[in-house]
Amino acid sequence: MDCSQRGLASQNYVSITVVRTCSYLPRLSNQSHHTPSSSFHSGQIDPSLSTTASSSHQTGASASGSLQHPTVDCLFRVLPPLEVLHDLIDVYFARVQNQPYSFFHERSFREKLALNSLPEFLIFAVLASALRFSSNPYYGESQSEAIKLYASESWKLIVSVWFGPESDPDIHICQAMTLLSIIDFTAGRPHPGWLKIGLSIRIAQDLRLMMEPSQDLEFWEQEERRRVFWSIYILDKLCSCGRARPAALADVHCFVQLPCDEISFRKGESKKTPTLEQAFSATESPSEDTSDLALVVLTSSVLGRCAQHSIHQNLRGESSLPPWDSKSLFATIYSFLLHLETNFELGNGARELIQQSCRVDDQIDMQLAGPIIFSRALFRTSLCVLHHPLLLHQQSRKSGTKVPPSFWGRAMQTCRENACSISELLQEVQSVGCQPTFSFMGYCVTLAASIHTLYSHNGDVMAQKKASEYLEADKAFLELLSHQWKNGEWMLRILEKLVKQSTLSPQLITATPDWGAFDKDQLETIWATIDYNTMSEAPKEHKAPLPAAFRPTWDAFKNLGDSSVNVPTVTQPDQSGINLYGDVDYFDAMAFTRMSPFASFFDGGGTSFGG
Repeated sequence: MDCSQRGLASQNYVSITVVRTCSYLPRLSNQSHHTPSSSFHSGQIDPSLSTTASSSHQTGASASGSLQHPTVDCLFRVLPPLEVLHDLIDVYFARVQNQPYSFFHERSFREKLALNSLPEFLIFAVLASALRFSSNPYYGESQSEAIKLYASESWKLIVSVWFGPESDPDIHICQAMTLLSIIDFTAGRPHPGWLKIGLSIRIAQDLRLMMEPSQDLEFWEQEERRRVFWSIYILDKLCSCGRARPAALADVHCFVQLPCDEISFRKGESKKTPTLEQAFSATESPSEDTSDLALVVLTSSVLGRCAQHSIHQNLRGESSLPPWDSKSLFATIYSFLLHLETNFELGNGARELIQQSCRVDDQIDMQLAGPIIFSRALFRTSLCVLHHPLLLHQQSRKSGTKVPPSFWGRAMQTCRENACSISELLQEVQSVGCQPTFSFMGYCVTLAASIHTLYSHNGDVMAQKKASEYLEADKAFLELLSHQWKNGEWMLRILEKLVKQSTLSPQLITATPDWGAFDKDQLETIWATIDYNTMSEAPKEHKAPLPAAFRPTWDAFKNLGDSSVNVPTVTQPDQSGINLYGDVDYFDAMAFTRMSPFASFFDGGGTSFGG
């Protein structure tokens, strides 16, 4: 090694050492003394950390011409320079807030940030959530790595602050935990993401967020607590759109009023709004104070019911009745959707409403437009799930009853019309300058596009042409979405796989399909376009195998399904041998054979975030 190489190596080593020392020594000191005023526990932003990280970044870059991996690893374990941090906060409120989750009162958040009174784990979680939408040159080509490390650092701090001394949680823990669960779930790690959602729900319940907040709090703080709860509620319902992913929050336990309108929230004005029960009541007139964000809550609630009935197939009581029975759960859910369409005009387009109410300084305010777009997308998606041919066939086969042709014709028409409406909504909002790159929009569009493939070989030439046009537009949107969300890439891959087997599609939209024409892999591909969990799980080639010593064996669990124990499995009444629940039996769908060890959630596994 010559002198110049030695000098370069020394500079890099010094850079890494400085960042590590500045990052971790204060925290070790704070943890040993447990002083309440320490930056570790109070969340104060120490400018020296940002300054040191920035100078280290510049030293490493100028010395070597590119960032070295060890330097990147250290650089993104501390908060960025203040100008970068504030830029990301701007991005968060422009691209993340209300799209669809609403966790913060913006003015108060910024005031607390300026006063160094926000916990560091929350700041890291917010930065990790915003970074995918940022083009800040500070991160260069290391954006994905920064997201992983910011999220990882947030989780470590949460574990240290909350799990370590077993302190009581607060709303900041709830906000950060939920943000991290979204990052995990959409980055191909649905298992730790699912567990974090569960923790968020329990923390929210422990904080009694499902109840009306104390009147002693300021109005904005009361509304922020309501919005945190409803954001967790929305996430819980959306993530239930997958096999063996039941929602955890029951509507009967939600007593807090729905979110108020955005302008009142920003001004800190008190606003009385209906509860979830009142909004769905057939005896009460619709409230004029039902905000667009409240409509996201209502449509999420109905989508959760659709998933419980159609995807989870819990066929008990009224659920066991065939969907064409007027007393069936299918009919009940459909009546809720008609209620929403009638009272809140969710069947109407979004363009005019966005143009009239969402322009601020001649630009679209996505905090205002986001809920308008998303509530309509969820409304259409609910109708597609409820009338999806594969799910209806499964209900019919389980009940052993024949589908009335008239019901089937109307169901397929409803399914197709609403798939077209999702694609049209996408084009409509893009035409006025909105890019609805919310993570769950990928699910809505993938589901709609999969329905378009069913008609791509239909005998109707006009239907074929329309389906092909919508399909291409939806694929283009998923390509765009994949730039921000990793699971967008996998949604597109699943859709392309479905397109390759589209010659079988006409079979599925007939009332009496030939199930012998489908193999298990083909049916599983169709299932993958309905199952949000499958869409958000990294393909096998993307997964790094666990070392042998850490691979759990689930033989003991699988053996519970032997003849000595009566374990329900998903079987079909005929002899075709096709399992419509997908290429998994009931036990595997419950994730026993694929679940990560719980310990890894806290030790390493839970800190390996995707970007």
